[in-house]
Amino acid sequence: MNSIPETSLRQSHPHRFPHRGLLPEGSHFTLTWTIGYDYGGMTTVALERSSAFARLDNRRVEILTLSPEMKGRDRERELRAAGSIDRKVKVRNLWQDLTSWSDRKLRRMVGTVDPDPTAADDVITRTGQEWTEQRNDSEDSLLQADRYHDRGHLLVIDRQDMKKPGRRGGRRITLFDREQTVIAQWSTAREFYQAWLDVVIGDKPSYLICDSAFVGNFIHEYRRDNVILCMVNHNHFLADANDEPTGALADDKFGYLRQLDGFDLATTLTDSQRVAMEGLDLSAGKLATVSNLTDDLHGDPDRPRPRSRGSMVARLSPQKRVEDAIGAVASVVADGQQVTLDVYGDGDDRPMLSELIESGKAAGRVTLHGHVDGAKSNFLSSSFSLLTSRFEGQGLVVLESMSAGCIPICYAVDYGPADIIEHGTDGFLVAPGDVDGLAAAISTFLSLPEDEVSRMRRNAVARAADFFHDPIVRRWGEVLAAQSFVPIIRAENARAEVRTAEVTADGVSITLSLSDLGGSTPKQMFISWKSRTGTFYGRVEAHASKELVTADIPFSRIEPITDEYVDFSLDLVFGRGFERVRLACSEDSALSSSAALHLYSTKHGNLSGRFIRTGLTSTS
Repeated sequence: MNSIPETSLRQSHPHRFPHRGLLPEGSHFTLTWTIGYDYGGMTTVALERSSAFARLDNRRVEILTLSPEMKGRDRERELRAAGSIDRKVKVRNLWQDLTSWSDRKLRRMVGTVDPDPTAADDVITRTGQEWTEQRNDSEDSLLQADRYHDRGHLLVIDRQDMKKPGRRGGRRITLFDREQTVIAQWSTAREFYQAWLDVVIGDKPSYLICDSAFVGNFIHEYRRDNVILCMVNHNHFLADANDEPTGALADDKFGYLRQLDGFDLATTLTDSQRVAMEGLDLSAGKLATVSNLTDDLHGDPDRPRPRSRGSMVARLSPQKRVEDAIGAVASVVADGQQVTLDVYGDGDDRPMLSELIESGKAAGRVTLHGHVDGAKSNFLSSSFSLLTSRFEGQGLVVLESMSAGCIPICYAVDYGPADIIEHGTDGFLVAPGDVDGLAAAISTFLSLPEDEVSRMRRNAVARAADFFHDPIVRRWGEVLAAQSFVPIIRAENARAEVRTAEVTADGVSITLSLSDLGGSTPKQMFISWKSRTGTFYGRVEAHASKELVTADIPFSRIEPITDEYVDFSLDLVFGRGFERVRLACSEDSALSSSAALHLYSTKHGNLSGRFIRTGLTSTS
């Protein structure tokens, strides 16, 4: 993403900024943006991708952040000094902008509610020179935050107790000019964020890539004809990585996972995760696989290195189950083989892991080094690496290990290792949680002839090259170029009315009528359902026949729901556009239930269901 002066310069003098053709340019000037709530949510992968875009395609890229804690910190300078971003990558913060913009520019922020001039009376008495004053309740929950302009005058009042003073509920965000006159107001933070994005992006054709699950849970509502909106799914999408793919979705991703068709594009890091998500109909053709990119560590397959030296880069947390790696090493040592393991990373499990090492056969064989900058460079002198995670988004350390010519020995968990490694050719795959199998794989590697190990190292380096910056940026170029800036289709007035809804021996069968589409025809339709509490969600494709729409939901898709109530909707997917419509129930709707599931019309006249289970008490 470019700042406004740079945009104008490039449009006026395009020869000064020749693109190299990896990312789409088209007939219009296009920008690439990456968004997250704060730097803590901006992964190293996102920073490296932004730099690769900038460097390889000679493109200005801007990282957008929303966190007020980022205001006042020159993250761009810090990251550039650390070598984390390219010189053409800029870091931009919402609050840094607002507290430095002129009144003229602030007035470009468009509100969503009629301005109430009395909002200025809500101001908290200022106690010092800090740019923020806060008001909390007795439990220290935030009720109001006042933000001040760099020039000292009040800029924003964010009240979060509008329904009843002193109790959280209801919100009003008010933007002021230097005369303390209301410029605009919003009733939600997401509308406020969108107003800022509208000013920053303007009407320029742009690519907005979201790397933050937190932001993704509301950015799907930011639909503009000139903005291609992309969501990157970085990790496992199920609440329980060991669950069957019909269970609850990950809580921190729930908001965007059930709105994937609201994006122009959603990416996964591996084919296996994309296939799993498509198998649940979470997206109507919006998913594409774009892997993480990894640095070329210039690993030398023929470089001498002790066969027995292993390395592991992992947080010391339950997800990484480093205790399995320690147990496997101890088992190999107990069998009389020489092996060592250096573990780089820190976390809450360190005391437990230290005790485990000292109390068993791994004493003196496994070393916990803690956090070490540039830990991946240790793969260059190590012979093998271990990955024992419960789940992965992809497993960047696997790629780093292979790039260094260090043979990965990994649990074949969802998702990542099996998409990267060819067992016995460039690494080893072990059944998840099988410590004995992990130990056996280490022993097998230690006993291989030297020429076989050299062959595996060459294969590993060659496989890692598939994920180096150039091919991955080219892949990004392919999936972005496949998108179109055609106008977004909106059908806010669409109405879906249930004709019949029946619980059968096989599941739930629904027939409905559809009206008020505004002349547009959906590309695909789905009946979706969501538990009223919790994070159960799913959908099945619906089909149009004459004037009716029908769908059948198998019991296997809804039986895993553990919550009592479930609500049904119709999803309308257009070429570029998405609407979710609750299923209306009238007096003419024919509903039939079973002993296990009761279908009914809510007080708002919509179709819902209540599961009848022993010991379950109705609350509504």
